[in-house]
Amino acid sequence: MNARVLILAAGQASRMGKVKALLPLPSGETGRECSALEGLARLFRTVGIEHISVVTGWHADSVEQAAQDIDLAAVRNPRPEDGMFSSVCAGLRALADGNSAMSQTPVLVLPVDVPLVRPMTIQALLEAHEADPEHVLVPVFADAEGHPPLLPACHLEHILRYAQSNGENGLRGALEGLPVRKIPVADKLMLLDMDRPEDYENIRLLAQCRDVLLPDEAEELLHLRDVPEKGLRHGRAVGTVAAALAKALQRAKRAENTHAGADNASALAPSLSPDLAPDVALAGGLLHDICKGEKRHEAAAGRLLRSLHLPVMAHLVEDHRDLALPNDQPITERELIFLADKYCYGPSYVPVRQRFEQKLEIFGSDAAEAIKGRMGRALALEARLARELGCAANRQQYGQQLAQAADCVQEAASVESLHSLYPLHMAHPACPADIARSALAEMAVQINGSA
Repeated sequence: MNARVLILAAGQASRMGKVKALLPLPSGETGRECSALEGLARLFRTVGIEHISVVTGWHADSVEQAAQDIDLAAVRNPRPEDGMFSSVCAGLRALADGNSAMSQTPVLVLPVDVPLVRPMTIQALLEAHEADPEHVLVPVFADAEGHPPLLPACHLEHILRYAQSNGENGLRGALEGLPVRKIPVADKLMLLDMDRPEDYENIRLLAQCRDVLLPDEAEELLHLRDVPEKGLRHGRAVGTVAAALAKALQRAKRAENTHAGADNASALAPSLSPDLAPDVALAGGLLHDICKGEKRHEAAAGRLLRSLHLPVMAHLVEDHRDLALPNDQPITERELIFLADKYCYGPSYVPVRQRFEQKLEIFGSDAAEAIKGRMGRALALEARLARELGCAANRQQYGQQLAQAADCVQEAASVESLHSLYPLHMAHPACPADIARSALAEMAVQINGSA
């Protein structure tokens, strides 16, 4: 649907010491560096919004030139020293005098120093406005209000009249008395601004993660989708195991790197995954069954996440029921989520072979060939992961030791005592199944301890 955007970039940036709109961030296509202003223009264009205006004030010449370079309209606030609300009003007046065909469309207002808002947040606001065109809409993450608010066209005159009367408390004051509705979104990044240099450095790091969800964002998305408690427990188990496997593979990579005396990733064995992120594995594991109950739920999860402009997350989960990895391709979070799902029966550990044997008992001969094929591919991935982890030759003896320790889990009063029971720090590296069992046992102790 049509909407208009005001990007507020009129501030003096005295605490930052640099023009915020022009600060470089890895927000361009494929992570290339671009200005914060260009990154926001790309955000809105991703969801189909083209009517974007930038309100300038301090540093107007440089910001307006940057806006012109990326085909954005510019509106100059004649009195930026009067604060952000004066920039909102300058922008709204310009819109009122502009294209009459757009006069009934809503306006999204976003400060340029909140540069990491995700497309799914804008999409959620637009969809909510289409169903409810009278309410001012404010996105919230876990009840914390973020940006941008959506202002329906029917309330813009009220906002301008309020500014002319006293303007107390700025836009927030103008919205008092208007119907306001909070729109929950799984986007923590829309809460973050960059006022100081240290904020900017944090934003730069987080910008690299904008295409994936953080674990608490994944949890929020599960709640927004009304995933039942049973599904939440299984998702947490799969995510916990996937993250533990990712950490173990990271350690194996570092050990291989040290052993080879290498200074760069090219000296690693080609099968070792160079850039695993345990938090990404955790978030993907949490979300893998978000569409459980739908036909081909794994593919449905992929479609859902793509519709939310999260293609990386979609790739992680859309094949978790069955996949095969060519030998020349590295193990990634996607494969670890697939394998973690096979280790988890609900929130409990089960060996891969036993998991599929259970399915053979349930579905019988009609599905036997397909189930055995899936089991073979899962076992092949497990064996490859074991090799890359450098598992000890005496795996059977090690597994027996671990199983004996697992029998004592009931007696573990804390995570620390659990660590003493599980021989994860023995000289021999733990195998994938051992890591999974330990991660789930530790999770159980943590849950019981917080109950």
